[in-house]
Amino acid sequence: MLKSSPPDAESVRAELTHLKDSSEFVRCSTLYTFLRFIVDETLVGRGDTLKELVVGDALYHGRNGYDPRIDSTVRVEARRLRRKLAGYYCGDGERNPVRINLPVGTYRPSFSWNYSQDQDGGIVVKGERLANRIGLAIMPFTPLATDDELDSFADGITDELIFALEQHSTLRLAPRMMVFQYRNRAYTVPDAARTLGVVAMLHGTLRRDGARRRITVELTDPQGFITWSDRIDGFAGDPIQAQEQIAQEIVTRMPSWVMGDRPTTSLSQKAKRYAQDVFRCEP
Repeated sequence: MLKSSPPDAESVRAELTHLKDSSEFVRCSTLYTFLRFIVDETLVGRGDTLKELVVGDALYHGRNGYDPRIDSTVRVEARRLRRKLAGYYCGDGERNPVRINLPVGTYRPSFSWNYSQDQDGGIVVKGERLANRIGLAIMPFTPLATDDELDSFADGITDELIFALEQHSTLRLAPRMMVFQYRNRAYTVPDAARTLGVVAMLHGTLRRDGARRRITVELTDPQGFITWSDRIDGFAGDPIQAQEQIAQEIVTRMPSWVMGDRPTTSLSQKAKRYAQDVFRCEP
């Protein structure tokens, strides 16, 4: 499995936000209040105390307190909440990183990751490998220095890598217009993955020491945990040539589930021949 430990509180609260904005809950504010209360109580360690009377006193007590012998509001709302959650995770929330459920017979919610990983590093949801149906986002590479030239070079690698994977990967890629909105912008991986509609994200950093460039890349799952990483020393010479060669080299090293059945072993040789033919120089 991708994760042996349950989702952390931050991931659960992010999922609460997704639920609040969903079509299932946007017009059910009282039901969402019920859900938020039991989730908050569980996250702070009071899940075992969530009995009908406790929930009723907190949410539906009225003037004289909640009396479960004559008031069935908590039981009715809990049944409604279970149906809403089931409908949400069969629809809009089917591929969310985290699932919040309310098991029958309890008012304590359960939290679980929605993804697993197979032996090749592929992302699996509900037993189905999604490499050929759901996509990959190549996020803007990050230069690890305040340097306009390095900043431009990082953007060039991102663009070349998107182009290379569009040609050679069986995955559906998030378009440039969508990924570049995250350039120089803080974001959480779960939120970005959900917005972009992808189950994998590729991040990269770039640093330079004199004429030497070093690129570090990593694939993450929708929770932000690393599933693959590599490090490449950049090519010297013309920046555009170097960006293309770096992108092609990254593609040749990526896991097989990203590339599907398409061959990538000759990409480096193609890049070298291209450099020799176009730039008339040795790469």
